[in-house]
Amino acid sequence: MRILRWGRWLGDGVEFRHALTYAAFGVRGSGKSTLLEHIAQEFLSGGCPVLDIFGSRDGEGLAWLRSPWVTENDKRVLLLHGDNTNVSSPWDSKPASKYTVDDLQRYDLVISASPLYSSIDVEYSQINKVIDEVYSRVVWRTPAYLLIREAANLLYSRMKVSSDQTLAKAQLTYFTREARHCGFSLGLDTQKLSSIDVDVRITFDYIFFKSLGIYGLPSDLSWLYSFYRPARLQRMPVDMFVLLTGRGSHGVGIFPYHDWHKQAGEDILKAVGVEVDHGELIVETKPARVVGDLQHAQMIQMRQDGFNYREISEALKVSKSTPWTHIHAHNEEVRRTGSCSRCRRAKSPLVDKIVGEGGGLPQDSIKTPTVRP
Repeated sequence: MRILRWGRWLGDGVEFRHALTYAAFGVRGSGKSTLLEHIAQEFLSGGCPVLDIFGSRDGEGLAWLRSPWVTENDKRVLLLHGDNTNVSSPWDSKPASKYTVDDLQRYDLVISASPLYSSIDVEYSQINKVIDEVYSRVVWRTPAYLLIREAANLLYSRMKVSSDQTLAKAQLTYFTREARHCGFSLGLDTQKLSSIDVDVRITFDYIFFKSLGIYGLPSDLSWLYSFYRPARLQRMPVDMFVLLTGRGSHGVGIFPYHDWHKQAGEDILKAVGVEVDHGELIVETKPARVVGDLQHAQMIQMRQDGFNYREISEALKVSKSTPWTHIHAHNEEVRRTGSCSRCRRAKSPLVDKIVGEGGGLPQDSIKTPTVRP
């Protein structure tokens, strides 16, 4: 990456040694993802791990598997997938729900791509485990680079575990502020700068403007038109950008546009040799406390491990009668059909096992019937 000309320089530049936030804005096809991939390569060359999540539905993040970093430099790769999905490939893989921050010590590239999930709802729900693990990285020596292909997807995923949109936005703002304290550099990609709240935008250390098309600059940054013609910001070559730093420096630059990025219409799974088999669609837990398949299977496992109904309800934050209801429903279906459909979708080892029903329904969850004269 090279700055061709500074419009204003205040002594800073672009660097890739610390936990910083890089945001790329531009219309579809302007080269935003490729620019953020280039930044990821800068971190890889410095020995920092890269976590790539929230790609488009066509699986653009899987293009890393044919990059020189994997084919020639033997970078260690981990693929994250849905709980009800089996992945066959030359690289290690595991469910996103099993991911831990320690995986960043064992792998150079951790990739979560949409084709590795049975649906976008499953991806948005299960990727929250990966996002929450960011806060667990309290000890670190080198930063990790978290590439979020579409910033709005991060908000949608938080809405899966939040009761309302306001809370989800607050979690997004908190995440972008706290990630650096946990040793994470962020790379964010979105089409409209104005679609990102100001509270989030002020955390950006570097803003890269690609071709903005008809959207233009938001009003608080319209002063840049004094330095750069609107036509230049509207359309520019895919290897060019206008940079604005958090300190106020700005300039025009270029970066080497690599050729391994996914092409439109390409079957990336076939191109990189990854086979995917999706099982039955998992029913996800909703914020309104509708119990999903994974939580159902967790109740069954906890009961098998000796927990009583009260302990299960407190651990999973459900009503006191919910574990009793699900465990009895599980056992009834196993007796009737030989297996539990919800446990089968969640791939529970107890899919065909009867678990303890003793103890009865917790007394304080039983309503005393009203006796009428």
